Amino acid sequence: MVDGLANDPTQEVVGYYDAGSAICYDEVNMTGVRSIDFLMAKGMGDAGRFAILADGADLSSGTNLGEKITMSTGGWETFTPVNVGLSMQLSGNHTLCFYGVSGGGIFNLDKFTLSDVPGQNDGVSKDPDDLPDNPGAVAKITTQGNKVLFGGQAGSIAGMSLFWSNDGWGGEKYYTADVLKELKNNWKAKLVRAAMGINSNDEGEGLGSYIQNRESNVRKVKTVVNAAIENDMYVIIDWHAHKAQDFQNESIEFFREMSALYGNYDNVIYEIYNEPLAVSWSGVIKPYAEAVIRAIRENDPDNLIIVGTPNWSQDVDAAAADPITISSNIAYTLHFYAGTHHQWLRDKASAALSRGIPLFVTEWGAVDADGDGGVNQAETQAWMTFLKNNGISHANWALNDKVEGASALVPDASPNGGWSDAQLTPSGKLIKGIIQSW
Repeated sequence: MVDGLANDPTQEVVGYYDAGSAICYDEVNMTGVRSIDFLMAKGMGDAGRFAILADGADLSSGTNLGEKITMSTGGWETFTPVNVGLSMQLSGNHTLCFYGVSGGGIFNLDKFTLSDVPGQNDGVSKDPDDLPDNPGAVAKITTQGNKVLFGGQAGSIAGMSLFWSNDGWGGEKYYTADVLKELKNNWKAKLVRAAMGINSNDEGEGLGSYIQNRESNVRKVKTVVNAAIENDMYVIIDWHAHKAQDFQNESIEFFREMSALYGNYDNVIYEIYNEPLAVSWSGVIKPYAEAVIRAIRENDPDNLIIVGTPNWSQDVDAAAADPITISSNIAYTLHFYAGTHHQWLRDKASAALSRGIPLFVTEWGAVDADGDGGVNQAETQAWMTFLKNNGISHANWALNDKVEGASALVPDASPNGGWSDAQLTPSGKLIKGIIQSW
């Protein structure tokens, strides 16, 4: 049972029923049930997707009987009937749960009625713990000197970074297979980045993070990785932290798990430190990185590993002066925001390249470094020319609908893809074109 609800399906559930939430009823007789009729209301905002589960309160423990996408009914007290067909029939008594798969404010439930009449549903989400059947038809990534090679050939790829994965931050609703299909088919993206938020700091980044809720965040990452593999895309598994060295043991545990699962898939790239702050490369970042790299290489001897650099991944020249030598296939992170970072940072990147290390831009924006402001067209173009000329791959920040300049989507854009140009921000329209033509 959830929140003390009684075993009475007419009991009203009021509030913001969100992704990861569950409403459960015990001892429900499911004999002969082929669909369920809901009387539900939904306020304005994101589309929501919920699953009907038997004998478990989440996708990992329950049997998924069918899912439904809910749209606004005009208000939280404007109720409308919704029918959901079941993908299988059960007999006898079971615990019946309604679980939030994605989106926000999924519904306000007034009552539900079991029916012996067949109905339709919107599919069943794959369990992220089930690995993709196909190995992913992508070229092997290797490094040679200051180049990242794809199938032995110099080149670069382009795509999008998702927003922080943290529960309740809003961007997590886009960690779906449908979004990956949209990026692959309509944006022609070759790359996606799963930015898993790690820890707590003075800015409140710990809310809903990996440290707070490991299972939820890992499942989101697995969903994105599996979908990327199935869509023949590359995927960055990003340890999205500013003080990763404070969580070295947790990082080792996580990347040991990811490399054991995905080490045989050429699609997977490990980004083990997103953006270090103003800390020493040789004294802090490099020792941390070497410890995590050793853990990854226990299971995966050759997939690309990307290491963050000092000062929000700008001081790539510091890494070039003392590169990691304990393993091959290592690249170094360069981040920029076109409204703030101009020729001086390109000069720093050129200096690093001249010393022989390969760079990978795992995050960049067409706006200011705080993620807001207008698009800087001229500097964005200067950066794209620099990346193309130097064979540097990149992922734009961020595929999200937060009200800020860096977001690619307008508020309430669907978590299921299919976005029209009207649902793209100025940054989103620009970036989509860049990716399509890369």
